[in-house]
Amino acid sequence: MKSQEGAAALTDDEIILLVNSKDIPAYNLEASLGDPTRGVGIRRRLLMPLLPMKDALDTLPYTNYDYSLVTGACCENVIGFMPIPVGVAGPLDLDGKKYQVPMATTEGCLVASTNRGCRALSSSGGVRSFILSDGMTRGPVVRLTSAKRASEVKHWLEDVDNYALVKDSFDATSRFARLTKLHINVAGRLLYIRFQAKTGDAMGMNMLSKGTEQALNKLSEFFSDIEILSLSGNFCTDKKPAAINWIEGRGKSVVCEATVPGSIVTTLLKTTVHSLVELNTSKIRRRTWAAPTALP
Repeated sequence: MKSQEGAAALTDDEIILLVNSKDIPAYNLEASLGDPTRGVGIRRRLLMPLLPMKDALDTLPYTNYDYSLVTGACCENVIGFMPIPVGVAGPLDLDGKKYQVPMATTEGCLVASTNRGCRALSSSGGVRSFILSDGMTRGPVVRLTSAKRASEVKHWLEDVDNYALVKDSFDATSRFARLTKLHINVAGRLLYIRFQAKTGDAMGMNMLSKGTEQALNKLSEFFSDIEILSLSGNFCTDKKPAAINWIEGRGKSVVCEATVPGSIVTTLLKTTVHSLVELNTSKIRRRTWAAPTALP
């Protein structure tokens, strides 16, 4: 560095030289410069010569954005952000309250059709809802030295006092995540432990991952021969259809109901109750023979 002020006092060209010489990591430009927007701009300059089209980033904006919401939180090696149109549908009458629903989309007619549905529901007395269960999950897979040993760990976790120890370790990692249940399966030497927790208003996967890792560390204090193979053992189950999610639930399980009179179906939805029933029978029920839904 040619200045005691550090990287921030250097020109962009000098910063690029330092990145190319491995003196400054490209992924750490925001922190090194103390200026996230400048860091993103320099990263774009580093990237552009590697792209087949030199103007590929011209229409991708990167200025006038609060990168403190991103850095170290939800995205790495940032080169910009993608603006998406936001429409509003509503009001949606839900449990006696009226909500305006923002929708970010580039799909034409989506907001308009949703808005029409909201009008139909609100004109019919609104929607009533109830949360049946609330629990996000993370299901790691660990390996023991024998099937007997894996079974011993399962029984140990099912003990009330031992569960309390694991829960204390899990809950200590977050202000909001609270462990509510363990679902444990043994497959030979492998042990699948499905951690279920309430996560407040958040979807909560990061909370679950952090709490699960801490809980497994606590478990390792009592079983030194435990080997953590993966923090996600496909027992969560995340991003794919799974019977366990249907049976046990995952996230918030909600039931909603509304009764839409035939007159509203005709005037607002521009169809008839008979046509909707026939469509449901043809499209949803009978189509299963042609395109069956199967779990992997």
